[in-house]
Amino acid sequence: ASARGSPASSDSQVVSDAARDDARRDSRRAALSGLFLTALGSSSLALSGDRAFAATMPDSEPVGLDARGRLRRCPSTFNCVSTSSIGGAPEQFATAWTAPTATLTDAVNQITAAVFRAVPDARKVDAFTTDGGDEYLRFEMGGKLGVDAVEFLIRNEGVGDRGWEGDAGSEKDWLVTYRSLATTVKYVYPFMTPVSDFGEQKKRMERIRREVEWRRVGCELEECENDF
Repeated sequence: ASARGSPASSDSQVVSDAARDDARRDSRRAALSGLFLTALGSSSLALSGDRAFAATMPDSEPVGLDARGRLRRCPSTFNCVSTSSIGGAPEQFATAWTAPTATLTDAVNQITAAVFRAVPDARKVDAFTTDGGDEYLRFEMGGKLGVDAVEFLIRNEGVGDRGWEGDAGSEKDWLVTYRSLATTVKYVYPFMTPVSDFGEQKKRMERIRREVEWRRVGCELEECENDF
C-alpha cells in the first residue's frame, strides 16, 4: 500500500489547518481587545463588531476654565476647535468674535438664543460669572460621534486699539472666545486611529455665529465680506 494519502485526504488536511489558523487569529484578536479594554479601565466603551469601538472619556478632557481663567486648548486626538489652540494643529484653531452689545448680559442673551436657533437639541448645562467679570456658558448637544460640548467665555473687555484696519469701530466690543469639543473619541480597531467628524465642530460654530451676526476679530485678515 502507498504511504502517501489520497488527494481527498490531503485537501481535508489543508482545510483543517486553515480552520485552526483562523481560530488562533480570532483568539489573538479577542485577547488583544480584552487587554485594551482592561488598560482603559475607567473609560466607558461600546464595541461595534470587532472592527471599531468608541471610547467616551469625560474625565480625560475637563471642561471649564484653566488655571489662568481661559478656555482650554483642544486635545490633539479630539474633534475640536478652540480660540485657545494657538500653535497647535491649524484645523483646531478658531478666530475669536466680537459682540457689539451694550452690556455683557445682552451678549449672553443673544448668544444663548443663537445657540438654540442653530442647534435645536442644545441644552445649557452651566453658566457663571468669573471674579474678573467674564461670562462663561456651556452647552451640550448631539454630535456625529456622541455628545458634543460648546463653551463660551465672553470677556469683560474689548479688543482694544491694535491699529488694525479690520478692528475699526469695534475696539470696545466684547471679546468672545469659545471651544467646541466632541466628548466621544471613536477609534478604528486595530489601528487606534481617531475617526474624524469631518469638521463638524467648526461648521457648528459658524452656524451659531451667523445666527448671532457677530464679526470675527481682525477682519482684514479674513474675507469679512463673507461674514454673514
